[in-house]
Amino acid sequence: MENKDFFPLFINLNKKKVLVIGAGKIAYRKVTTLLEQGADIEVITLEIAEQKFNLLKNIKLTIQPFEESMLNNKFLVITATNNSEFNKKIAELCDEKGILVNNISSKIHMNCRFCSVLETENYTVGISAKGDPKKSKALKEKLQNLLLNQ
Repeated sequence: MENKDFFPLFINLNKKKVLVIGAGKIAYRKVTTLLEQGADIEVITLEIAEQKFNLLKNIKLTIQPFEESMLNNKFLVITATNNSEFNKKIAELCDEKGILVNNISSKIHMNCRFCSVLETENYTVGISAKGDPKKSKALKEKLQNLLLNQ
């Protein structure tokens, strides 16, 4: 993960195998976004911190410790625990294996980022504020107003 620059890329996640490690609020938000894109999602966690996970359908939710073999055949991994050192270790493993990885506890120890998405009839706009979701959301709202007033 030497290069910390990120290239914007739109990608089809339909039926892609995604592993989410952790089950808190941020993990839940990422999972619901990925479900909208048709991803095949497995969540592993030691505990379910966000109870809304129990309401989700079309995901595999397992309470167990992480094992490196869980990375096999994964297209994307979201490391979303409250342990930043553990998240960094998972990100490094994924990077070594050529797996896309998003680490919620770091702006640099990952090889892909989620962006804020603005979808209109004529445009799909992805917005990244280099790891600052509040700035992305603010710009999204400004662009949305601009596009709606055309």
